[in-house]
Amino acid sequence: MSVELVREMARRFQAGDLAGAKAMFHPSLRIEQPGSLPHGGWWEGLDGMAAMGARFAEHWDRTIGPPTITGDGELGVQVTSQTWTARATGRTATVDVVELFSFTDGTIGEIRVFPQDTHLLLSTLS
Repeated sequence: MSVELVREMARRFQAGDLAGAKAMFHPSLRIEQPGSLPHGGWWEGLDGMAAMGARFAEHWDRTIGPPTITGDGELGVQVTSQTWTARATGRTATVDVVELFSFTDGTIGEIRVFPQDTHLLLSTLS
Protein backbone atom coordinates (compact mmCIF):
# COMPACT_ATOMS: atom_id res chain seq x y z
CA MET A 1 0.00 0.00 0.00
CA SER A 2 2.79 2.48 0.82
CA VAL A 3 4.31 2.30 -2.64
CA GLU A 4 0.89 2.83 -4.22
CA LEU A 5 0.26 5.93 -2.07
CA VAL A 6 3.57 7.46 -3.15
CA ARG A 7 2.95 6.55 -6.81
CA GLU A 8 -0.50 8.11 -6.77
CA MET A 9 0.75 11.25 -5.00
CA ALA A 10 3.55 11.60 -7.59
CA ARG A 11 1.10 11.03 -10.45
CA ARG A 12 -1.24 13.73 -9.16
CA PHE A 13 1.60 16.16 -8.53
CA GLN A 14 3.08 15.67 -12.01
CA ALA A 15 -0.37 16.05 -13.58
CA GLY A 16 -0.72 19.44 -11.89
CA ASP A 17 -3.41 18.17 -9.51
CA LEU A 18 -1.97 19.81 -6.40
CA ALA A 19 -5.25 19.63 -4.47
CA GLY A 20 -5.47 15.91 -5.25
CA ALA A 21 -1.88 15.37 -4.12
CA LYS A 22 -2.49 17.32 -0.89
CA ALA A 23 -5.51 15.12 -0.16
CA MET A 24 -3.09 12.21 0.27
CA PHE A 25 -1.27 13.89 3.17
CA HIS A 26 -2.16 13.44 6.82
CA PRO A 27 -3.30 16.72 8.45
CA SER A 28 -0.30 16.53 10.81
CA LEU A 29 2.15 15.86 7.97
CA ARG A 30 5.80 16.51 8.82
CA ILE A 31 8.41 17.34 6.16
CA GLU A 32 12.15 17.60 6.78
CA GLN A 33 14.41 19.48 4.38
CA PRO A 34 18.20 19.77 4.82
CA GLY A 35 18.98 22.48 7.34
CA SER A 36 21.65 23.97 5.06
CA LEU A 37 19.04 25.07 2.49
CA PRO A 38 17.06 28.32 2.82
CA HIS A 39 13.83 26.31 3.16
CA GLY A 40 15.44 23.76 5.47
CA GLY A 41 14.21 22.35 8.75
CA TRP A 42 11.05 20.60 9.87
CA TRP A 43 7.70 21.79 8.52
CA GLU A 44 4.43 20.66 10.08
CA GLY A 45 0.93 20.33 8.69
CA LEU A 46 -0.46 21.46 5.37
CA ASP A 47 0.14 25.10 6.30
CA GLY A 48 3.78 24.24 7.01
CA MET A 49 4.05 22.52 3.64
CA ALA A 50 2.67 25.65 1.95
CA ALA A 51 5.11 27.87 3.88
CA MET A 52 8.00 25.59 2.91
CA GLY A 53 6.95 25.76 -0.74
CA ALA A 54 6.74 29.56 -0.59
CA ARG A 55 10.20 29.79 0.98
CA PHE A 56 11.61 27.46 -1.71
CA ALA A 57 9.97 29.56 -4.45
CA GLU A 58 11.70 32.69 -3.16
CA HIS A 59 14.97 31.13 -4.34
CA TRP A 60 14.37 28.53 -7.06
CA ASP A 61 12.16 27.21 -9.80
CA ARG A 62 12.34 23.47 -10.30
CA THR A 63 11.62 20.75 -12.82
CA ILE A 64 11.24 17.18 -11.65
CA GLY A 65 11.87 14.13 -13.80
CA PRO A 66 9.89 10.89 -13.63
CA PRO A 67 10.13 9.19 -10.24
CA THR A 68 11.51 5.81 -9.34
CA ILE A 69 9.43 4.55 -6.42
CA THR A 70 10.00 1.55 -4.19
CA GLY A 71 9.35 0.50 -0.61
CA ASP A 72 7.54 -1.86 1.69
CA GLY A 73 4.56 -1.52 4.03
CA GLU A 74 6.43 0.77 6.41
CA LEU A 75 8.50 3.00 4.14
CA GLY A 76 8.21 4.44 0.64
CA VAL A 77 11.21 5.73 -1.29
CA GLN A 78 11.07 8.08 -4.25
CA VAL A 79 14.11 9.10 -6.29
CA THR A 80 13.87 11.86 -8.88
CA SER A 81 16.28 13.87 -10.95
CA GLN A 82 15.55 17.55 -10.31
CA THR A 83 16.84 20.69 -11.98
CA TRP A 84 16.78 23.75 -9.74
CA THR A 85 17.08 27.19 -11.34
CA ALA A 86 17.98 30.09 -9.07
CA ARG A 87 15.62 33.02 -9.56
CA ALA A 88 18.29 35.62 -8.73
CA THR A 89 21.06 34.33 -11.00
CA GLY A 90 19.46 32.02 -13.57
CA ARG A 91 22.05 29.37 -12.71
CA THR A 92 20.90 25.77 -12.71
CA ALA A 93 21.94 22.58 -11.01
CA THR A 94 20.61 19.07 -11.54
CA VAL A 95 20.73 16.62 -8.65
CA ASP A 96 19.08 13.39 -7.63
CA VAL A 97 16.70 13.79 -4.70
CA VAL A 98 15.77 10.89 -2.43
CA GLU A 99 12.57 11.19 -0.42
CA LEU A 100 11.64 8.82 2.39
CA PHE A 101 7.91 8.52 3.08
CA SER A 102 6.24 7.12 6.19
CA PHE A 103 2.53 6.67 6.69
CA THR A 104 -0.18 7.53 9.20
CA ASP A 105 -3.78 6.27 9.06
CA GLY A 106 -3.50 5.30 5.38
CA THR A 107 -2.07 8.66 4.35
CA ILE A 108 1.41 10.14 3.92
CA GLY A 109 2.48 11.22 7.41
CA GLU A 110 6.12 12.20 6.97
CA ILE A 111 8.56 13.02 4.18
CA ARG A 112 12.30 13.34 4.71
CA VAL A 113 14.06 14.95 1.71
CA PHE A 114 17.70 14.30 0.78
CA PRO A 115 19.08 16.23 -2.23
CA GLN A 116 22.27 14.65 -3.54
CA ASP A 117 24.44 17.81 -3.34
CA THR A 118 23.22 20.78 -1.31
CA HIS A 119 26.52 22.63 -1.89
CA LEU A 120 25.90 22.53 -5.64
CA LEU A 121 22.34 23.79 -5.15
CA LEU A 122 23.49 26.63 -2.91
CA SER A 123 26.16 27.63 -5.42
CA THR A 124 23.41 28.58 -7.89
CA LEU A 125 22.29 31.40 -5.60
CA SER A 126 25.39 33.60 -5.94
